[in-house]
Amino acid sequence: MIRSFLPTDLIVILFQRGSLSNVAKTRDNLTEEGARFLSLAALLIQRLNPRDGRCTWVCTEGLRFCGLASVRSRSLFSAWEVDHLLLREQEVSCCSSLLERLVVKAGELGVERIFLRLPADSPLLAAAKDIGFAPYMTEYLHFRERREGKAASDGTSALFPPRRKQVGDDYRLFDLYQKCVPVSVRRVEGMTFKEWQDTRERGVGTEWVFEKGGSLVGWLGVKAGRHAGQFEIMAVPEGELQQIIECGLMSLDVCRYLYCLAPEFDEGLLRLLEERGFSQVAKYSALAKELAIRERQPGLIPVSA
Repeated sequence: MIRSFLPTDLIVILFQRGSLSNVAKTRDNLTEEGARFLSLAALLIQRLNPRDGRCTWVCTEGLRFCGLASVRSRSLFSAWEVDHLLLREQEVSCCSSLLERLVVKAGELGVERIFLRLPADSPLLAAAKDIGFAPYMTEYLHFRERREGKAASDGTSALFPPRRKQVGDDYRLFDLYQKCVPVSVRRVEGMTFKEWQDTRERGVGTEWVFEKGGSLVGWLGVKAGRHAGQFEIMAVPEGELQQIIECGLMSLDVCRYLYCLAPEFDEGLLRLLEERGFSQVAKYSALAKELAIRERQPGLIPVSA
C-alpha cells in the first residue's frame, strides 16, 4: 500500500536505519557527510515547514514498512527531483509503486519533468525505466583526500581571478552552458533559457564565474562542509579548466575530503581530475521523465440576453 508520510514513520525509519539506504542521489547528498544526516533532517523539515515543497510517500505491506520516496522542486515547481528513495535495493516492486505514485501526483499538479539520479549498477534502474524514466547522462563522482600538512591545491596562481556570480550573469552563464553541454543533455535539462533556469539542480553551493577578454569562460560551484568539500566546473575552451580546478581546490583548502561530480562527456575535466590525484568512487545514471502538459482549451460561456 502507498500512503502519505506520517510523523510516526520516523520512528520506524530510525529502527531500520541499518537496512534502509537512500539510493536517490542529489548534489547535496552525494558525499558520506551529507548522506548520513540529510535524510532524516529533510523529512523533519518537510513536516515542520510545508512550504519546503517536498512531497513524501511510504510503501507498506501490512504492518511492515517497505520504503519511502520524496520529491522536491528544483529551481521552480515545474521541475521535480527525487531526493529520497529510502528502501532496500531488493524491494523492486516497492520502488515501482512509489515512483508510479509520484508520477501520478506530478501529472495532477502540472509538473513538466521529474529527475532521478541512481547508482549506475543499481537493480532499481530497471524499475525506473519501466515507469518511463529515461537515462540521458552518465556522471562520475571523484574523490581525493588532502594529504596531512599539504594544501589541496598544487599552488598554481589563477591568471584570471574569479568573482561571485551575480543575477546579471545568468544569460552569459546559459551561453557557457550551451557551449559546454551536448545537445543530447540540453534537450532534457533545457534548450531555452527559461527551461534551463527552471531545471537547475539545488545544492550547487557558492557560485563563481571567470572572465577573460570580456567573455565568461568558466563557472565554479563550491560547497564546503565540516570535513568534506565538493566542487563542480564548466569551462570553455578546455585550456581554462586547469586554472579553474586550482581555484576550486584552493577554495576547499580547509576540507580534508574533496569530491567532484563530473559528467562523462567532459573528457578534459575527467583527465585533469586524475592528474590531480582524484580517483573515481561512484558512477551514476541521470534519468528524467517528461510528463505530458495538459493544454488549456478556451471555454465559451453563454451571454444572457
